[in-house]
Amino acid sequence: MRSRSLTQPPLPAVVREALTGARIDGTRVHLTQQLPPEDYRQVASVLATLGGIWSPTQRATLFPDGSDPHTLITATLAKGVVPLHPRAAEGWVRTPDDLADDLCAYPNSDLAELPAGSAVLEPSAGIGSLVAAMLRANPHLDVAAVEPHPSRASVCAALDPAITVHAETFEAFAARTTATGLRYAAIVMNPPFAVPHDKSIWVEHLRLAWHLLAPGARLVCVVPASIATGPRYTDTRAFVEHHGRHQPMPFEAYKPSGTTFATRLVTLTKPVTPTGNDALFAPPRLAVPQRVDEPQLTGQAAVTMPVQVWFDAWRRRDRVLRYRGRCIVCGWLLWAFDDGDNDPRGALSDFTAGFSLDPTGYDLTGPEVGLCSGCANDAERYRAGWAMARTHWSEPVIIPAVAPAA
Repeated sequence: MRSRSLTQPPLPAVVREALTGARIDGTRVHLTQQLPPEDYRQVASVLATLGGIWSPTQRATLFPDGSDPHTLITATLAKGVVPLHPRAAEGWVRTPDDLADDLCAYPNSDLAELPAGSAVLEPSAGIGSLVAAMLRANPHLDVAAVEPHPSRASVCAALDPAITVHAETFEAFAARTTATGLRYAAIVMNPPFAVPHDKSIWVEHLRLAWHLLAPGARLVCVVPASIATGPRYTDTRAFVEHHGRHQPMPFEAYKPSGTTFATRLVTLTKPVTPTGNDALFAPPRLAVPQRVDEPQLTGQAAVTMPVQVWFDAWRRRDRVLRYRGRCIVCGWLLWAFDDGDNDPRGALSDFTAGFSLDPTGYDLTGPEVGLCSGCANDAERYRAGWAMARTHWSEPVIIPAVAPAA
C-alpha cells in the first residue's frame, strides 16, 4: 500500500462535542445532536475510522459484534487528535468474505482436506474474515488467530469457540511459537503491506509464516503486486517461485472494504523431503504401507504415512497409494497408485500425479517432474512447468558400438 502522511490534526471541537454527547447502546452509537452536513461528515469520518458503519435503518453507527465503541471513543477523546485510519497506522484492510472463501478453497488451499483437529493459523486476523472462511471450508479445524488490536481481537474471538485469539504482534507470537516447536498444517494470511516504521513489513511476515509451516503444509498469502517486478524483492520472488507461485489478483478485490490496489496471491508448499526439491520424483518410497479407510492426501500424511493401502470398493481389491511429490509450478501435493490408474475423476481427484511430466515422452533422460491437473490444463502454466522440468533433463547418452577385434 502507498505510504501516507502520519500527521494527526487536533480533534475539531465539533467532533469532540458530538462524541462526548453520543449515546452508546452496546455496539450502536447514536448522535444526539443535529449537525450541519459539513460537521456531520467530520464526525462520521472519525467513527468510520474507529470501525463503525452507518446504518440508515437503525439511524445509528454500528460497530462489529464483540467490539467496544465506548472504549474506542473514550481513547480518541483522551488523545485529542483525529485518529489515523487502520490502513495507514497498522496496514490493516479487511478481507471481503467472498475473497476470503476463495483464498481458503481449492486450488489455493487444501483446508477442506485436513483431518479434524488440525492446527491452522491466521497471523493478521483483524476481525476474523479469513478465520471465519477457514471454518466454513472445514468446521473441524483448530484455528489460531493473531491480532494485536484489542477491539478487533475481541470481535474475532467471538466468532467461534474453535478460535484461539492471541492479542499480540505476529513477531512476538512467531518468536514464542518457534521456540515451542509447534508447526501448522495450513496458514492463510493477508498481512499488512506497510506500517509507519516498516514500508515492506509483509516480507518479514511471509518469512515468519514460512518457518511456522509443518512439512507438506500450504501457505496462502496476499502480497503487493510489486513482488513481480520490484528490484528490492528479487530474493523474495526467487524464493516464492522455488516453493510455489505468485499470480495477479483482481484490482478491485478489496473494493468492498473501501479501497483498491494491485495485489498478487502467493501459494507455497513446505518441502516434505530433506532435499527440499519435492517436484523431482524419486523412486517410490519403500516405507511400510499403512491401511487407511480413505486415502489421506495431506502434507501430514505425506510425512507420517507416505505409503497407504486402501480397499477400493468399486474394484473390490486393495490398492497401494504413495506420496510422489509436489507440482513444480504451484506446489500442490501429488499422489499416485501403484497400479497406474490415477484418473482425477477417482479417489485422488485434484491430488493425482497422473499429469506429471515424464522425460521419456520427450526422448530425454532425468527424473519425472510433478505437475498437477490444474497446471497441466492451463496452457501458460503447462509451458512454465515444462520449461522448469527441461532444466532437469538431458539428452540420452549414446554409447557407440565397438567393433569386435579381428
